[in-house]
Amino acid sequence: MPRNNQYTAETMLNRLLDRFEAPLARTRDVTQTIDYTLVGGPAAQDEFHRVLRDAERAGGVALEQDRLGRFTGEFARVRLVDPDKLYRFLVRAPARATAETAHQAILAAIPEILADTFFRDIEQEAIAAWKSGKTFLGLSVGEINTFLTIIRLVHGIANLSGRDIDHRTFSRRTVKDSKALERMEGRVAQLLRRRDPSLAGEEPREVLEASGIVRRAHLLQVKGPIRLCSGALNIHNTGDAFIGLPWLSVRQASLAHGVDYVMTVENPTSFWRYSTEIDGNYLALLTDGFPARDVLSSMMHLVRHALLLAPETPVYHWGDIDAGGLRIAAHLEDAFGIHVQLHQMEPKLARAFGSPLQSQKGLERLAMRSGEIGQLALWLRSEEAKMLEQEELDPMPPILAAGRPLSS
Repeated sequence: MPRNNQYTAETMLNRLLDRFEAPLARTRDVTQTIDYTLVGGPAAQDEFHRVLRDAERAGGVALEQDRLGRFTGEFARVRLVDPDKLYRFLVRAPARATAETAHQAILAAIPEILADTFFRDIEQEAIAAWKSGKTFLGLSVGEINTFLTIIRLVHGIANLSGRDIDHRTFSRRTVKDSKALERMEGRVAQLLRRRDPSLAGEEPREVLEASGIVRRAHLLQVKGPIRLCSGALNIHNTGDAFIGLPWLSVRQASLAHGVDYVMTVENPTSFWRYSTEIDGNYLALLTDGFPARDVLSSMMHLVRHALLLAPETPVYHWGDIDAGGLRIAAHLEDAFGIHVQLHQMEPKLARAFGSPLQSQKGLERLAMRSGEIGQLALWLRSEEAKMLEQEELDPMPPILAAGRPLSS
């Protein structure tokens, strides 16, 4: 076995205290077996024995030998005798004491946030973990400042109202560090999902965008018979051009007439190609990945108007054939409140042009859905599953039941 220079007497003695602090019912004394293959050469072993004997003289531990050790001078194990004396020997504070200090510091730093029972429960859970010598959210008791930053970010997002905000502006305004949210988004998203289990998204960025935190404040890109008359804009019909509209303007927009279908598209390149290469009477909307909250609200407004003009208008989604693409489709379906059909998202296309699936995150839950989303999720969980980025495919219009493409 290769030697490990990190295996010192101090490391082993600290492990004794770690096990002592663990919240487990013990019927035996806390002991640690010594593995001399990890200690090192003669000089390292002499230092190893010196520290152990000093700890024994301090009254913290007892050194035990087996029969062979009486001839070799090696010890078989170390037994914890007096934890308080070993704490003093190692100049280590008991976990309960350091956790209590952390608790008082947190109470003083964010009393207004801890008035919310959710955050008070989170803090109590963290303190309980630290008292047992464990981590919370991967944080040790010495990382209180990081813990406070995470709590402040989660509290700010949970109480976010109004329009979406870009992640760096929000982070700077909330914790005076524009990159803090970027560094901690996984932990922040974890707590957001815990606060609201119904929150859409599996990946941290999806959860944040569903909560109003966006990477870029993009316009809603749309192609269709948009009609908009306001103090700032006067659009009678966009014709064959696709345009970008501010969210507030979209809420005043309507359709000049009904459309044959609605097509939502996940990625910008595929949206631009669809809008310029496919003719017809349709409404196309760019989600740009997982749609930000205001973008989704704008999309819902236009889809509702299309269905108001023609209730049987089919709604399609074209995205990547993978777990992320399906999560977006499911999010749209839930937001629109209608069945969304998948467009060019078929197993046969993935088999022909795809590559190995990288992630199955969220597929188990999606596979329980009815309709095409559930069916594709089931296939993506199978052994033959492959992923396919939609940019691999040329845009094509949906096919009518009669087998003919829709046309103007």
